[in-house]
Amino acid sequence: MSSHKSITAHLLQHPDTAELYKTATQCRFLELAGQGRLPKESLSQWLSQDRLYAQAYGRFIGGLISRVQLPISSGTEASRTTLFRILVMLQTALIGVTTELQFFEKTAMEYQLDLAAMEGGQEFEANKVTKACIDLFDSFTAEAGSGRSLLQGLVMLWALEKVYLDAWTFAKQQRAATDALDGGALRNKFIPNWAGHPFRAFVDQIQECLDAYASETATSDVDQIAMDAWKEMLILEEGFWPRVQ
Repeated sequence: MSSHKSITAHLLQHPDTAELYKTATQCRFLELAGQGRLPKESLSQWLSQDRLYAQAYGRFIGGLISRVQLPISSGTEASRTTLFRILVMLQTALIGVTTELQFFEKTAMEYQLDLAAMEGGQEFEANKVTKACIDLFDSFTAEAGSGRSLLQGLVMLWALEKVYLDAWTFAKQQRAATDALDGGALRNKFIPNWAGHPFRAFVDQIQECLDAYASETATSDVDQIAMDAWKEMLILEEGFWPRVQ
């Protein structure tokens, strides 16, 4: 690994992905969401896809857990302390996504949101971008993911959660309308959940684990592996936001 401060700082500051990161965290959909100008139908359609994403995320976390191999002796790629920290963090992620799915159900019922909504009244299914995200997550499962590494997975996990945090923080900073078109679901429930301190603390926990693991991984191509995974995730996250007027 090169002499930069940390792998996450290197990725966040890299000029090749600066514009992509901006478009993944600041877009018209998020502006409207923060302003209370996102119609309930549009929120339902996006939330339905995000719910499918969250279900696949759980399998992704399971795939990462399967890649944590505690060393038999010292002098291996990463220390026991770091690997145990990663296991604890992944356990938190698994509990968190389970709680999130229950949160979706409860909030959808409270605000009369349709968790099987599709644009144009089509039969409900994963759209093209959601399907690509699901395929990526499933590429880390024990059956299919022999070519994926823990380092790749940790970069992708941090990337997707970091983007989500910064995106909804951007939405929170928008000037909200008096009467929200979604009935207040975003303002009262979703944005506080996704831009609040507990979620920020979790993203920080992932970042600390990734930085520690990358610094202790004794391969010469850590930076390139991380950059490729970072770009792959940013492209998917940027495409996950619906195009709205």
